[in-house]
Amino acid sequence: MTKARAAVAAVTVVLCLLSGVGVTSAAPKVGSPCAKAGKTVTTGKWVYTCRKKKGLGKVWVRKARPNPTAANDGEIGSLAFAATVGAERPPPPGATGLGPWATSIVLSESTEGTSFSAGRSIIDQAGVPNVLSLPDGRLLAYFVSWAQDNVMAVGVRDDAGWKFYRLAVEGHVISPGGANGVDPSAVLLPDGSIRLFWMQPGSAKGASQIYSATSAPGSALGVRFVADDGARLDAGEMLYDPTAAYCGGQWFLWANASGRTVFATSGDGLNFTESLAPSGLGEAFPWSATCLPDGRVRLLASVGDNAGASFVGDLGGFASIGESVLPSRALPDAGIARLNDGRWVLAYLERM
Repeated sequence: MTKARAAVAAVTVVLCLLSGVGVTSAAPKVGSPCAKAGKTVTTGKWVYTCRKKKGLGKVWVRKARPNPTAANDGEIGSLAFAATVGAERPPPPGATGLGPWATSIVLSESTEGTSFSAGRSIIDQAGVPNVLSLPDGRLLAYFVSWAQDNVMAVGVRDDAGWKFYRLAVEGHVISPGGANGVDPSAVLLPDGSIRLFWMQPGSAKGASQIYSATSAPGSALGVRFVADDGARLDAGEMLYDPTAAYCGGQWFLWANASGRTVFATSGDGLNFTESLAPSGLGEAFPWSATCLPDGRVRLLASVGDNAGASFVGDLGGFASIGESVLPSRALPDAGIARLNDGRWVLAYLERM
């Protein structure tokens, strides 16, 4: 395992196993003090919001959670939160390294996609970025939000700017408080739906699985999902950092395991079988995948200490197309996507 991959894997263990220590995601008590006006906590039945009340200061209030549907704007609103600026939540006790409590997501665009200049931060205390470009011009940036209690979240960019939402998955508890789902990777399906892949420890000690959920077209697209039955990949060991792609009618799924890269293929995007990796990648571990117009896949991967190497190919094999595309201050783990106009966008991490 490379130094970059080992560092991110160690952070993922902290995210999954320590996220509930010291700062939990339990439902707040109505009327109790809260720190940031506008912050929300959503449970199965209630939406708790931090409000400023006359004579009381900032306290928690609640209202019934709307019945979730694929086109329920009210439900989307209940998941919204303001962009995190600075350190709003302390790191877990004893945590070291540059976890999402200490990093910002930065966005940069490029004409050719072979190099990116320094970009602009869109949110703090966030990690594991993954970007997806939609046909209507919107850009989705998936990530793990430490400030929102270490949960998967998405930033949606349209003509009005950025809006941020906690993800909601019906049929699967993605944020129990101590073993949250993390490392999101999103894929656009032919019917306009979005399938999200993530890793989360299961009941077996020392093992995690790759799960998925699908979001149907509508106003909740990319924010509200319905869990797909079972796990997409279970190798009987800890799996981290899934990278999924559906390009040219072919499914690809990579995951990081101890000392090796796991690769799997599927005919339907739900039932994956571990397979030999396509030729040409060697020891590369993909962080991100995006489709090219000709149906091939472009990967952003780590090779040794090079955390931003690019490869292009398909199940028949991949070829390197150059050295790292990451700006000088970028940390390992980044997401890349091709925009509708042919330009490229890179979401990467920087130290706060």
